[in-house]
Amino acid sequence: MQYQYIPYIWLLMASAVISLTLGLFALSRRRNSKGATSFILSMLVVTIWSLANALEMTATDFSTKLFWANVQYFAYCYSPVTLLALCMQFTGFDRLIQNKKVLWFAVIPTIILMLVWTDGWHGLMRYNMHMDYSGPFPVIVKKYGTVFFIHAVYSHSLNLAAGAILIRAVFFRNTVYRKQAIALLIGLCLIEIPNILYISGISPVERFDITPVFIGPSGLVIAWGIFRLKLLDLVPLARTTVIETMDAGVMVLDLQNRVLDINPAFEKIVGLSASQISSRRADEVCGKIPELAKACMDSNIADTEFYINTKGTTRVYEVLLSPLTDSKGILIGRLAVTYDITEKKQAQQAFLKQQRKLAVIQERERMARDMHDNLGQVLGFINLQAQGIRQELINAGIEITTHKLNKLVDATQAAHHEIREYICNATNAAKLEKDFITELAKVIIRFEEQTGLRVKPDIPIDFTAQDLEPNVQLSVLNIVKEALHNIGKHAGADHVKIAFSLAREELSAAIEDDGRGFDVFNSHNGNQTRFGLDIMRERALEIGAQLDIESTPGKGSRIVLRVPISKGEGNRDETDVGR
Repeated sequence: MQYQYIPYIWLLMASAVISLTLGLFALSRRRNSKGATSFILSMLVVTIWSLANALEMTATDFSTKLFWANVQYFAYCYSPVTLLALCMQFTGFDRLIQNKKVLWFAVIPTIILMLVWTDGWHGLMRYNMHMDYSGPFPVIVKKYGTVFFIHAVYSHSLNLAAGAILIRAVFFRNTVYRKQAIALLIGLCLIEIPNILYISGISPVERFDITPVFIGPSGLVIAWGIFRLKLLDLVPLARTTVIETMDAGVMVLDLQNRVLDINPAFEKIVGLSASQISSRRADEVCGKIPELAKACMDSNIADTEFYINTKGTTRVYEVLLSPLTDSKGILIGRLAVTYDITEKKQAQQAFLKQQRKLAVIQERERMARDMHDNLGQVLGFINLQAQGIRQELINAGIEITTHKLNKLVDATQAAHHEIREYICNATNAAKLEKDFITELAKVIIRFEEQTGLRVKPDIPIDFTAQDLEPNVQLSVLNIVKEALHNIGKHAGADHVKIAFSLAREELSAAIEDDGRGFDVFNSHNGNQTRFGLDIMRERALEIGAQLDIESTPGKGSRIVLRVPISKGEGNRDETDVGR
């Protein structure tokens, strides 16, 4: 290999140093940034182009010049592919890069490169090659074969495609990548135009390709895009580590309401991948979520909520939409950020539920106070007056109306007892809600003390009755009281059993005894029995429960109360949220 010094090579060396420096910078500092891989490969191939071109020009023998000319074909073949990939990543076509479909563009360049290095056997690329020493330095004169023109058309088609999508981004789309696209377009033109002039034979400089000289200025323009316009910092490592992994869904819309980008969290919300929705209208992407689609299509909507049902679970989302503007304040699109607020909604509903419960308890306590201060005192006064009149009549020897006064006293005392019982129940409602099991145990103990019968309780360990509203708990407890009262008064039983069971949507309470039993269908003949059963039925009806009474004379009785848990728990949308 023989070489000679030519001052022109310093321009080529400067271009090579600039492009190599930019490539190394991106490799060391921005390797995880969007477009970094394509940019690094682009800088590598154009560096090879500049260096190989410089060595070809300084070589003086044919074999050396041909070798470095062939080396340049690495850049001729692959630089259009890497530049196209780089431009795609900043103009909305990065799905082709992510799916690695862009590698198909490198198939023909690889075949061309193989034909270049075997050209001496077939001459499909160049033929009639010889040295021309007539100029300031020797050059290879040749004629181009058929495959060369295929290569030229294909390579420049890729370059023109890259230029077209950059022009589209600069002039026909409002996008956050506009300035970056301008920098890339200028850099592409500085390489493409001189190369087209050289191949077409109308270059102002004859005999050799001056394209590598412009690689330096092109690299400087792209460097300006890197350091000034933050070309590789636009979507930096933070996007990968934050936006890509954040729980909130992120979607970017242009002014035509087309989807430009989404993160994985938003992919899960709409059930589509980024490659499936790129450049599609928001109403198509969010078609299964009408509230979200409407918010995206209406620029006047800044926030809204929507529900998604998946596998029996309802999730609640809130979407906030904000405008995207460039440095001059010009609107270029909108940003939609979606948050899962299911737990927040559940907390709000739980708070409202507690507020409702508290209001019910407070109202019940107020009524109890009013009854104690008014009706309770009136009944107490009537009772005392009736007893006083009865005693005065007895002292006077008048007994003809004594039995009627006795009934009046008994009725007044019974009414007063019922009022006091209601007041006691109302004032203990809060305590009952906190510990239903404790109150139930007190009822059982009181029954055992009064009757001498032992009650066998069968209550699940994890049962607390917290799923029941306070009024439902109170009604269940009162029905159990009434059932035990009837057993102690009428059954003549030896054994009593109380069993609770909890299914998904129903609470079942069974009270059994082995007493004398009765005829359920003819229970109306006994006024006392009918009165107790009617009270239980009315209490069950008030809470939407079902009361089943099973009894046979001589074989005991069984009363089963079935309480639907979902009753009184709010509307279906509230209870199903997040379940």
